[in-house]
Amino acid sequence: ALGTATIAAVNSVSQAVTSSIASEGQAILAGDVRFELRNREATPEERSYLEGLGDIAVSTGLRSMARAPSGSEQTLAEVKAVDGAYPLYGTFEAEPNRPLDELLAKDQDSYGALAAPLLFERLGVKPGDEILLGSARLKLTGSIVNEPDALSDGFGFAPRLLVSRDALVASGLIQTGSL
Repeated sequence: ALGTATIAAVNSVSQAVTSSIASEGQAILAGDVRFELRNREATPEERSYLEGLGDIAVSTGLRSMARAPSGSEQTLAEVKAVDGAYPLYGTFEAEPNRPLDELLAKDQDSYGALAAPLLFERLGVKPGDEILLGSARLKLTGSIVNEPDALSDGFGFAPRLLVSRDALVASGLIQTGSL
């Protein structure tokens, strides 16, 4: 009886997971399919192939130190740089509830950024304050409420910091030897 109950429980959990992936898969991935490359961008040929399959959104993930401009506080951050197409599916939610491209836009000498509440706490900052990521100055325009593809990004070691791909380029963190 115990063995039968165990098998029934495993089958029930398996069916629930399979059903959830089938109904929410696009939102979990923020797309239909996800391709990952390690330590490099897609080549023009690879990008052309992917664009031939349909709409694409490009994001870059890395871990880096985010720090207060004074240098008094710093913390590890899971940085995610996204393009204007992100997310293809699902809904990204921030506080304040404004369009993502507006929240991540460059304003004078700083780029917009959104952070998980824990990052605000660790750095002792609030929305409207500036932080540094590499050599880029970021203005924290709000906090992350819901990131549709957070589950598919896997386990994070630090709070999320969401920036535009332009901000990541300006940070100087994309270079040989950088993780």
